[in-house]
Amino acid sequence: MLGYYENFPENYHGIARFSHNVSKRKLQNVIIQSLHRLNRGRRRPQLIHDTARFGCEVILEFGIGESVTFNYLDRKMLKSCEEGLLKQIPSLLDFLCIARYYVTDEKGRRPLKFDYYILRFLFYEKEAELRIFHERGTRRLPIEDLIHLLRESINHELSRRRLSLINLDYSRAL
Repeated sequence: MLGYYENFPENYHGIARFSHNVSKRKLQNVIIQSLHRLNRGRRRPQLIHDTARFGCEVILEFGIGESVTFNYLDRKMLKSCEEGLLKQIPSLLDFLCIARYYVTDEKGRRPLKFDYYILRFLFYEKEAELRIFHERGTRRLPIEDLIHLLRESINHELSRRRLSLINLDYSRAL
């Protein structure tokens, strides 16, 4: 099933709860669209522009869950997801987020170790929950920052569509 990752861990490292006033279908569509826009810096994350803290450039890539793997959220996959949402409104959506880090110095641009996060959005009436599992990496991008980045990106897309924004009601990271 597109949007579902079978191996999502029972324990997770971060959680956030959002309240919203849009339909589940619209919110899911907005989330998929905003993650697609964040892929490879198509929309530069506002939260990550201050890379001095990391001492590097950060590029995000997102994939959507499908059974035991993830598919890169490119234009073709975006269209497939949008068509799937017309047929069925899932109760959850799973994504892979890869934070790629690069240092640029006199030697050129060099990659550093990446972070791998697995995201699970759960949808309820007027609420949504985000669970984040840090799969591996150095955790240069803190989970709290990732939560705020995702909220900003989703709200940006909601604003573009003239829909009411989501509110962060609770968040916690371990």
